[in-house]
Amino acid sequence: MNQPNLMGPLETVIYRRLWRSSRRFRSDLAASKAAAEDSIKPIDPDLNDHQTDRWVPLREATQRGGSAARGVWPAFCVPPDEVAASLLFARIFDEHPELLRSIHEASPIILIDVADRGMLDQLKHVWGRILFPESDRRKIVHAQTARSQLDVVELFVKELPRATDKDQNANIALNAIRAARPLIAMSPMARSHLPEVLGRAATAKIEFPKLDAETIVRVIRVVTGKLVREPVDANLAERITLDDLVIAVRFDRAAAQCIAELKRLSAGKESMRASRDLTLADLHGLGEARAWAQGAIADIKAWKEGRIPWSQVSSGIALTGPSGCGKTTLASVFCHEAGLHLVSATLAKWQSSGEAHLGHLLRCMRQDFEEARANIPSCIFIDEIDSFPERAGVTHRWRDYVVEVVNALLAEVDGIKGRDGVFVIGASNEIGRCEPALLRAGRLEKVVSIRRPGPTELEQMFRVRLQNDLQEEDVSSIAEAAIGMVGADVERVVKDARRAARQDGGRALRICDLRKALAGEDQLPLEERWRVCVHEAAHLIADIIHFGPQDIFASAVRVGSRGGMTWRARPAPVAGILDDYRKHLQVRLAGMLGEELLLGAASHAAGGERGSDLEHATSLAAAVVGSLGLVGEDHITYFGARDDTQALLLFAEVRHAVARELAAASAATRLLLELRRPAIEIIARRLLTRGRVSGDEAAEVLFKLSRSLEENVDVHSGSNAGKS
Repeated sequence: MNQPNLMGPLETVIYRRLWRSSRRFRSDLAASKAAAEDSIKPIDPDLNDHQTDRWVPLREATQRGGSAARGVWPAFCVPPDEVAASLLFARIFDEHPELLRSIHEASPIILIDVADRGMLDQLKHVWGRILFPESDRRKIVHAQTARSQLDVVELFVKELPRATDKDQNANIALNAIRAARPLIAMSPMARSHLPEVLGRAATAKIEFPKLDAETIVRVIRVVTGKLVREPVDANLAERITLDDLVIAVRFDRAAAQCIAELKRLSAGKESMRASRDLTLADLHGLGEARAWAQGAIADIKAWKEGRIPWSQVSSGIALTGPSGCGKTTLASVFCHEAGLHLVSATLAKWQSSGEAHLGHLLRCMRQDFEEARANIPSCIFIDEIDSFPERAGVTHRWRDYVVEVVNALLAEVDGIKGRDGVFVIGASNEIGRCEPALLRAGRLEKVVSIRRPGPTELEQMFRVRLQNDLQEEDVSSIAEAAIGMVGADVERVVKDARRAARQDGGRALRICDLRKALAGEDQLPLEERWRVCVHEAAHLIADIIHFGPQDIFASAVRVGSRGGMTWRARPAPVAGILDDYRKHLQVRLAGMLGEELLLGAASHAAGGERGSDLEHATSLAAAVVGSLGLVGEDHITYFGARDDTQALLLFAEVRHAVARELAAASAATRLLLELRRPAIEIIARRLLTRGRVSGDEAAEVLFKLSRSLEENVDVHSGSNAGKS
């Protein structure tokens, strides 16, 4: 049975009042039913229907019931949403007893933010009966209203006021302050909906509490008259709305039936919930980006309460990372949890407005920012911000057009017209292409990179999307095989697995469904699978030798077009010296050289596409030669940015130096692997049979082989010494 916290004095008074009203309703209803049943006439089967009524009118029945029945219909039951609103409102003043005293002794100005519009509607009807049960003088004060005619002033603003309403509301507020009577003002958010003068004059600013398990228990007790004898889960309470209470909690149900109906409603929401309908707690693999969102929500609360100015809120951020890593999802979930009005925009959307003339584009851009300013707190999310390129680099014939568009965006983001209450979030897969001025302080001042998630984060992602499925199964091997995927890929895999289970007779999801959806049918011949294992084993050994065995593993599980991969949870440290970069080059080239060493020739698996081993190695060598100035006096010229490989390789001297660096790294890697050829073969065979080998396991193989070599050397040395 629930053991709720004790109610405060005002909540107790309201609870008892509601309880008595509900009990009286149930008593009247029972008396009316009893009277009606006692007065039913017997029906003569020989009479036709038109000769007599089958039932005595209910009015006559209730009259025969005497004083027990108080009329044809008993009084209305207290609605459950009204009960909840009343109890939560009373609780506010139990938690702030000084406000309750001041309402009757002084003239406080109390601003209450009520995010739930349905709750706000209920409060408009019940709050006065709670604080002033005997008064009928709760009214909006006007200039001509005499102070003696007022006990308290109320101001309810449900919608964001139009410009014409703002002056009227400001006059009402000033007149209320002049009257020196208590003032209760409720709105979704005081900062945006109420006159600014009230914010400055406020005695207290309160955020209305959400429905909780204790309140739900008390609502059921009042409406049904029955005790709730099973605990109400806090997670269930978080998903319940006032409408759910109206549907589930009825006077003609037992308490257990009400709870069962609430669970049914909650389960229905959960089963229909889209995988993207997540909370911040559900978002894994976002690292600093999620931390920023959580901090921003705390800042919003502090700003609403007047504890900090907007200038101290980190309200501009640029998210960068691979496609599908969760940038858009983070923006959507953040806005939902923070209670922000979301405006989504892209350059393509603005360009497609009207006839795509510059004027139409700029007008659409301004409209989106005006919408955000008119609905604070709000957020404007601009996807693909690399569509606004660096102005200095634009040289084509449409340069004036592009520069004017970028300038207009900078002006809007800069906040010349006011940015208080407006977040701006930009997202890009290639942040380096973006106009640098957009990323400076005061605009999108914080740039957060989102990396591809590791095995632990992927496992958490699978768990979130699997919900209640496969709870007893270990999905860590699935997560390890999914290395290189992002959140969108995980969502696709789970969706495909569920589809397979549905199409197979509608059975429950199995772990094999996930494996098949992840990897598909691996129909590679044994020879090709062995090559993949050799390739990854060589990568693993080179990486361990140079950077250690911690937090690294190799996988030969086929995922999509990728045959396998070697992955390190934390990037290997780089002190910035040439030796570090050359070690990374060797690791990149190790797979190709391992194939040559054990199989006689390398395949095309190391190159041919973006993100390949050879592409990474070439880019790294080009950065060392043409941008970082690390390879001697002949190459200390800066030819371009380190990540602009194509621009760097335009210079012949850079290309020649890159070729020399790659050749030297290849020779060093070949020697490193030749000395450890048996280890490559052992690790490759384990990959072939098990699909995965950890860095610690590979390091143990290397250690045992090195000990064996040392012992052989010692034995041979001893034998030769004896002969001599």
